[in-house]
Amino acid sequence: MKPEIEIETTKDDLVAKGYIALTPKVLLKLISNTTVSGDYEYSGHRRYKTFMNANGEMEAQNDWGTYEEGKWKVDENGYFTVEWDGYWEDWTGVAFQVDNELKFYDLKSGKWRTSFDSIVKGKHPLEV
Repeated sequence: MKPEIEIETTKDDLVAKGYIALTPKVLLKLISNTTVSGDYEYSGHRRYKTFMNANGEMEAQNDWGTYEEGKWKVDENGYFTVEWDGYWEDWTGVAFQVDNELKFYDLKSGKWRTSFDSIVKGKHPLEV
C-alpha cells in the first residue's frame, strides 16, 4: 500500500530540499497526450485518472465514479492550470519531480494539491 501523502508539505519545503520546479517545456513533454493517475485530498484521500489531450482538453474520473471534462494548460512560467466544465474545483499550481511522481502545489494555498504517480502515453480507460 502506498504511504499517505503529506498534505501539509509546501512548495517552500521542496525548494528548501533542493527540488526545482519543472520548466514549461519539460512539463508539457511529460503530460501532453497522456493518461495520468494520481492522488488528491478531498473528503479524505482520493484517486483519479485523467486523459490530458495535447489540444488542452481533458477528461477524468475519480474513485467515486464521478466523471468530468475540462481544459488544461501550462503557461510561460510553468504554471499548470486546470479548469473543469462542471463542479470539480479549478486550480493553478507548480510542478515538481519528486522521486517517481509529479507533485503539484497550489499557487493560492502554497500547499500540496495533487500528484501524478503514473503517466502513460496515449488515451487509456479512466476507471479507477
